[in-house]
Amino acid sequence: MSSFTDATFEPTGERRAGRALYRIVEGMRFDIGFLGSSLSVWVPPGFVTDGPSVPVWLRWALPVGRMIKAAAVHDCLREDLRFSKLEGDAIFLTAMRAERTPAWLRELAFVAVRLNGSRARAAAAAS
Repeated sequence: MSSFTDATFEPTGERRAGRALYRIVEGMRFDIGFLGSSLSVWVPPGFVTDGPSVPVWLRWALPVGRMIKAAAVHDCLREDLRFSKLEGDAIFLTAMRAERTPAWLRELAFVAVRLNGSRARAAAAAS
């Protein structure tokens, strides 16, 4: 197993925009393309994510817990200005597939991040 598939998160007890925040217990590496590739994304220990950016009113209906690892990878990429938004969104799609997110949910989440033109996390990290 990889650090991606074995990653665990714990609630921080805090909220952002109405969504609970989670901290990764140990760092995880997501290999882009295939397991063991030379291109990977490192999510450091203690990194905080709000999971997939699904409206609070819709969270009860969607199994968003199945996407928390992919969401952490995406959030990490949003803070890394070396990756374009398109690259980060594509890696998010790949990470959801690796996390075994159902296809219908994967496509819905991917369309949602593509429609969100914001790089607010990256801009906040740069300032």
